[in-house]
Amino acid sequence: TAMARVDPLADPPGNRVTNGRGKRSRCRSTTTLVEPIDTGMAWVIANRLRGIRPQAAFLITTLIGYATLVVALVALGLVLTKILIPIDPIRHADESIPGWMADHRSGWLDNASDIVSRMGDIPALPILVALILVIAALVRRFRIGAFLLTAVLMEVTAYRIGALAVPRQRPDVHRLDSLPVDQSFPSGHVAASVVVYVGLALLVTSHFQRRWVAALTWSLGLTIVFAIALSRIYRGMHHPLDTLSGAALGAGCLIVAVIAVRVYGSVQRRRDGHPARAVHQKDVT
Repeated sequence: TAMARVDPLADPPGNRVTNGRGKRSRCRSTTTLVEPIDTGMAWVIANRLRGIRPQAAFLITTLIGYATLVVALVALGLVLTKILIPIDPIRHADESIPGWMADHRSGWLDNASDIVSRMGDIPALPILVALILVIAALVRRFRIGAFLLTAVLMEVTAYRIGALAVPRQRPDVHRLDSLPVDQSFPSGHVAASVVVYVGLALLVTSHFQRRWVAALTWSLGLTIVFAIALSRIYRGMHHPLDTLSGAALGAGCLIVAVIAVRVYGSVQRRRDGHPARAVHQKDVT
């Protein structure tokens, strides 16, 4: 008898939600964020790619999404630098905030901003990502690892392309970090922070669907990202619009990564003859 195909990114079977009112009768052991569902963009793409291998579907979805993301980032940079910044009120607001922060610096704020800024850089983020990947492997939640690693790799490379394609001078203040002066757009610290901290919040809240968990997780994740953005402006490394652009880049990487992982799962289930998972109101993240 031929052995059934094994999904290398499949989560182990576990107890599902059975109460239609949203209450859990058993402990939930799956993660809805990275599971295929029969709705949304990933489902549409999976329908078009159902005749190819799941790995190829994942790769195609990722590459197309990544190319779209890079084009959108460069377009955003050109609109920002060529259209919006030349408008005096916008330019004044974007330049005055770093200047005001630089005028109100102090020793303890310099140290605090350095610590917070490092939370969005090496080695904090690589260590956190590596820890999540190890945990995902140990509990055999391989799609979590694929989701996070894909988003991180896209952010790192897309940020570099955006910075090189759309050079922008950093704020005209004394800068507390030594980095190239023409790579203000976008903020790589903020983009990476969104990918890791917001991505982790998405994973946690899609698994543990209790309101207090969601409130605590999202409050912590968004506070960290906001603090990192402020620290980068305070240290004279970015304008406010650069940090917003970095946040948009990070969010785009997360969207592409979750769509790609769900496409993989949908195509795999079709090939194995399994029906798609039923969709509940809380499952659509």
